[in-house]
Amino acid sequence: MSTPLGRRTTARAGVAAATVLCAVLGTSALAHADNAGGVAIDLGGAGGDGFVADTYWSGGSADTMPTGTPSLPNFGGTVTHPLPAGIWDTSRVGEFTYTIPGLQAGAGYEARLYFLDWYFKHPGQREFDVTVNGSKVLTNFDIIAAAIARGADGQEAFGVEKDFPVTADATGTVTIAFTRDAVDQPQVNAIALVPATS
Repeated sequence: MSTPLGRRTTARAGVAAATVLCAVLGTSALAHADNAGGVAIDLGGAGGDGFVADTYWSGGSADTMPTGTPSLPNFGGTVTHPLPAGIWDTSRVGEFTYTIPGLQAGAGYEARLYFLDWYFKHPGQREFDVTVNGSKVLTNFDIIAAAIARGADGQEAFGVEKDFPVTADATGTVTIAFTRDAVDQPQVNAIALVPATS
């Protein structure tokens, strides 16, 4: 059995993976409905391990990593807050927006976005933009190039995490939009909104 911090060899890591993850990171590391008002979403997936099933989206389509794809999702050079292994197995692709309600109005959060490209193998094949609450935070973002820049070998699918501060609007909502840019289309695996700590 693989751990969530190692190479992905099983489709879902299950309870054992969640236990290992919490032991490594502490029980507050994952954002979810029980974590002080945060939320974590399994894009394209059914949820589990503290993540809710794919919800709050408009546009795009769900995709699943092909069985046997060589991958190192929780690569230490690019992922600061590792995810349970199974959450990496699905994604949403295309152009899409997540409008996430139920947050504390005016409160600060850290938006953690997780990317893993199992389709393309080289930089320059997928580049897209990300906007959070109307402000562009990533332009021509290239998942593979970002991983290679931080030490990935370019031979496997490596996970990449990008974190941004965000403030919920007056209705307690955060909106995250993923749009095409230079080539192909966005692909995203998970979103976590973690309450900011003072």
